[in-house]
Amino acid sequence: MQSGFKVEGDKVTLSLGTSREDGVKQVSFRISHRPGIKYKRVRDLSITYDKVSGRIEARLVVEVEARENNGAGKVAVDLGETVMMACAFDDGTVLLYSGRLIKAVRRYWQKVRANLKQNSRRWKRIAHREKKQVEHLLHAATSHLIAECVQKGVKEIAIGNLNGIRESIAYGDRLNQRLHAWPYRKLANMLKYKGALVGILVRDDVDEENTSITCHACAQVAASNRRHRGLYACSCGWRAQADVNGALNIFERAFQVSPVKGSSGRVARPAVVSYRLGWHGVAEPKRKGKFLRASA
Repeated sequence: MQSGFKVEGDKVTLSLGTSREDGVKQVSFRISHRPGIKYKRVRDLSITYDKVSGRIEARLVVEVEARENNGAGKVAVDLGETVMMACAFDDGTVLLYSGRLIKAVRRYWQKVRANLKQNSRRWKRIAHREKKQVEHLLHAATSHLIAECVQKGVKEIAIGNLNGIRESIAYGDRLNQRLHAWPYRKLANMLKYKGALVGILVRDDVDEENTSITCHACAQVAASNRRHRGLYACSCGWRAQADVNGALNIFERAFQVSPVKGSSGRVARPAVVSYRLGWHGVAEPKRKGKFLRASA
């Protein structure tokens, strides 16, 4: 017995004491976890009641065995809103993870909540549903990126330093409110723990100041070089998708080398990755009278 609970294989038995009126002294459940991940031991366990979902949840802290990683590859990630992650690999290839569905989900539920009393039971239930849907998409995107990194033999991922990122944004009240609520830290933390499971170091200490407006080819800093629809075009002749340009600058700052300079000077055409919500889809129960529809 460990701190009131016992673990046998994937079975956990929790002691409830001997003073319960119903006479129940213990409860058991089984741990389900990702395939291919082995855990050494359960370090901590807590039982909580979720008032929003009405469910009793067991939350475990486990110690796992990280898989051996003999790779040497590197990748830089630029976090954003419309493009959730722009990823530049050391071989010059790039991946763009769309954030449009997350924006649509949040916009939809914000409209629903606007007609409800704040912090009411239904308001909290809808906020909980939005949170779960956004987390589902974040998990899908980060898991896909880590799988790509494993396939490419990546050993290290560099992302921008998130400290003060929200304080540095000044785009007006409406846009600030949207960006300040964007889950940058949650996204970074997901990358960190999923990377650690497969032996990939994820560092977030790269200074990303001006990386979005700096030309990766000639280092000119000019906000005007960011054109419409995500295009970055410099007078020196460098043209690239704007988020890719930022990711390349983060790569160079993190690893003191560019994945494209010295080669053809071109970036491979970005592969855009987007996701559907599946069974987590946006759905508001029909009620009598008017109800909102999801925005296009």
